[in-house]
Amino acid sequence: MAQMNEKLKGIIFDKDGTLFDYAQVWEDVLKEGINSAFVSMGKAEHQKAKKAMLHLMGIDEHGDCHPKGLVFTHRPIQILRRFLLYCIRYRVNAIKAIRAYHQSVQNSEVLLSEKLGKMDFSLQQTLFSTLKERGYSIGIITNDNASSTSLFLSLMGLSDHIDFVSCRDSNYKKKPHPQAFLEFCRQQDIMPGQVAMVGDTITDMLFAKRSEAGYTIALLSGSNDNKSLRPLADVVYPDISALLADKRLFPAP
Repeated sequence: MAQMNEKLKGIIFDKDGTLFDYAQVWEDVLKEGINSAFVSMGKAEHQKAKKAMLHLMGIDEHGDCHPKGLVFTHRPIQILRRFLLYCIRYRVNAIKAIRAYHQSVQNSEVLLSEKLGKMDFSLQQTLFSTLKERGYSIGIITNDNASSTSLFLSLMGLSDHIDFVSCRDSNYKKKPHPQAFLEFCRQQDIMPGQVAMVGDTITDMLFAKRSEAGYTIALLSGSNDNKSLRPLADVVYPDISALLADKRLFPAP
């Protein structure tokens, strides 16, 4: 656990599942991507296989996230093994499926724009503006690509508050490697122990630990893996709304 006596000057957020509820945004996009992939493979009627694919990705039959989904796993070998087992079970051509799915996700920005445009992000905007008023440097470190990340931050009304962004296609090693975290610290001229890390997955928690973050906050609005996150975090909250009342982030004057 982090030392709790350092004054915090910076805060780093993951994106998906942290800045917003993962399922609320991505469920429809994943469904559309899976449907498009199966149509392109000539398997549009395979409803059972499509439902199983959605569950494999991390959305259950109730539209909620579950921690074993591939979108919350950042171990390539484990992802490949589980995906291949799925393909064998449902008789899906793995190469065609991967190509079709990636193509559909690349074409998802229109759907994302429509979805995000209808959502209320006033709470996130209040949080970020309050953090800036308190003098915080704010970073976003995500394994999503730069195009999607830019779209999200713009439509959420957060872009102007952010000092540093690292994405999958940035020139930094992916989480949980601390390279991007340390670059944020270097650019903002602050020490790792003066930075809070906010995330929703085990990878985010390991990222904070390896970076020697001063404060680690886990949110359950992504992987929802309370059992695994709690031992690795200083605090665990249901979602980002709880941060405004966090006394470590916002100590009394």
